[in-house]
Amino acid sequence: MSRRSFMKFGAAGMVAVPLAGLGWTTTAAAAEKLEESSAEAKALSYVHDATTSGHDSYQEGQKCINCLLYTDPSQEEWGGCAVFPGKLVNANGWCTAYVARG
Repeated sequence: MSRRSFMKFGAAGMVAVPLAGLGWTTTAAAAEKLEESSAEAKALSYVHDATTSGHDSYQEGQKCINCLLYTDPSQEEWGGCAVFPGKLVNANGWCTAYVARG
């Protein structure tokens, strides 16, 4: 590969990476909020407000925003979760899949 070809492909790659990120952001923004009444939420005892959880596993202070599975902790209201792909969970929510962020 010539230096010129390398530089062309390198420049194209530098442009492609940020543009690819735009697609992810748009997808996340278009995601629907997870409903507590949905089968997937009920299966993991998900609630929008962790303090209302009556589950035996819940411990005070646990909530989605400080869970390892919450995909973007900068989202302080609703954000993605690895357990519920394509859905947004409340940052103050909780479910039985909770894993403390280290």
